[in-house]
Amino acid sequence: MEDITVEELEMQIRRAAHSTSVSLPAYQLTDLLDLALRAAGSYHSLILKRLRKRIEGAEVEITGDEFRMVLDLALQTKLAEKKPRPRHLKIVPPPAKK
Repeated sequence: MEDITVEELEMQIRRAAHSTSVSLPAYQLTDLLDLALRAAGSYHSLILKRLRKRIEGAEVEITGDEFRMVLDLALQTKLAEKKPRPRHLKIVPPPAKK
């Protein structure tokens, strides 16, 4: 899922906008959860970990709200990856006295 693009995530979010439930392959949900966990705060992390425990079998059904939350957090992760990292502070010693 590392190769999913911001555009693909945005499209999935639009598709899921009014869904009451979503069925998807377990491997896709697992990959999305891994991506979403990178952006999740402590509250969302607990929810995502509970979702992961519910994964059994080849296909998973989750609520539309849960799916939108996972997609939103995954999108946050991908957007953060695209931003240029801040430059590190460079310490320059003072010029030598003559």
